[in-house]
Formats: sequence, C-alpha cells, structure tokens
Amino acid sequence: MFTSCRPFPGITHITDAMGVSFTLLEGEDSALLFDAGYGLEDVSAYVKTLTGKPVELLLSHGHHDHILGARWFGRSLMDPADREEFLLRSGQEQRRRVAAQAADRGLSVPEAFLTAEIPLPEPLRYTGRIGSFPCRAFDLGGLEVLALGVPGHTAGSVVLFVPETRLLLTGDDWNPCTWMWFPCSLPVRRWRNTMQELVPLLEKESGGEIPSVLCSHRAGPREGRELKAFLAWMTDERLREAPTVDMGAPINTHRVTVPEKGWELLFDADK
Repeated sequence: MFTSCRPFPGITHITDAMGVSFTLLEGEDSALLFDAGYGLEDVSAYVKTLTGKPVELLLSHGHHDHILGARWFGRSLMDPADREEFLLRSGQEQRRRVAAQAADRGLSVPEAFLTAEIPLPEPLRYTGRIGSFPCRAFDLGGLEVLALGVPGHTAGSVVLFVPETRLLLTGDDWNPCTWMWFPCSLPVRRWRNTMQELVPLLEKESGGEIPSVLCSHRAGPREGRELKAFLAWMTDERLREAPTVDMGAPINTHRVTVPEKGWELLFDADK
C-alpha cells in the first residue's frame, strides 16, 4: 500500500509499505521519478494514478530499498559507478532477505518478487558541471530538475535540485539518520566535506538558501537549515569520540547521536 503527500506544486513524495520514500517530479510535458522503493507492489501503476505524462525513472543509488521497484519499469537511469552495487542488491540473496523482512511485517510477498527481471539501468550521462559536481538537467516542461553526482553514501549517489524552488532531494546522501558504514560508502569525513561544499554552491547558483529537503527515509520535507546544522555538528572531534555500535557485520561501525533532534550518523571508523 502506497501513501503520498504533495508538499510542493508538481512534487509528490511517495512512501511504500516497507517505509521507504521516493519522489515524483512533474512538469507540463513529462515527469521524473526519483527511486522506486522495494517494489513489492506495482510502483508504475500507482504512479499512473498520479500523472498521465511520460515518466522517466532515475535511481539515486544502487541499494535494494531504492532499486527493486524498477522491476515495474522498462528502463531506468543510474550513475554507472553503482553498477556492481545494483547487481549485488538486486540479486536473489538480497531479495530473499527483503521477502523475509516483509513477511515479518505481515506484508504479502508476490512470487514474482523473487523471480522478476530487473533491467540493468542505463548510465546517467552528465552534460555539464556545477562547481566540482557533474550535472545533467532534465527539462520536464516548465520545471527544470538538476541531477548531480555526489559520491557519499555510495560511489554513484545522485541528488536532485529544483532551482526554481531551491528544493533539494538528497536520496540517502543525507537523512536525519544517515548511514555511512557500508563497504560501498565513502570515508565519512570526505562525505561530510562534500556535502558542506554542495549546499552553499547550490544556494549561490539559485540565489537563496535551500528552504526544504526531501529524504528517502522520511515521509515529509525537512528544513534546509537542519541539513546544514547536521553537517556542522559532525565535527572531527565528535567523529573521533563516537562510540562503537554492533551492526551485525565485521565493520568498525561508530555512531554519533543527537537524541533531542532525532539525528544519527553511523560510519566505518577505519576509512
């Protein structure tokens, strides 16, 4: 079962039954879907209840909770740096784990979920740069959306930016609970520095502060000032002092938490 909200004109933020969110951006001529969730249910059919315009699917990165819904589409785009991650996370072992998690939540898992072919995404071709970030513009008709390559959560992570409203869609490069402990994640300080470079650059390009952010693991918008405060909080000193946490994997995972704000950062301290 899908739920959705429309926080801004032309922007629909969708959450699937497993709790992950993705976003439909609609212009006068076409639409862009940013991620497709777990894919237990027909994402394409639901999106067609929201728009009758042609829809292109762009994946923020190669993790299973964002890509498995691509099985409902004929094609998708993704930064080619995440190709191997996509192949791993769309494989049978990962799908069986997702099916077990869904069953534990009392969700129905169709048999086709384990067997359906998921086409390998076509490479996202960048056509320009904004500062040090490769960029491609999507003209949806009266709505321009910029896709920027921002390595962090994974090597091929992509964020979206809507210059007209200065809306930033961070994928998993930032959530109030941000995970940087995966083998495919970049070193946490490099990620933080990259994000601290990105935000003021986009604000300068668009002529004002970023008022709102849409994340992949929150059902509604967050304030841009929260993102900047989160990044500023994660100082080298706090990262050095962060206690370890057992994530059930042989990774030296540490965690910084700010309970009163609901912030959490998990990272591999060996990187």
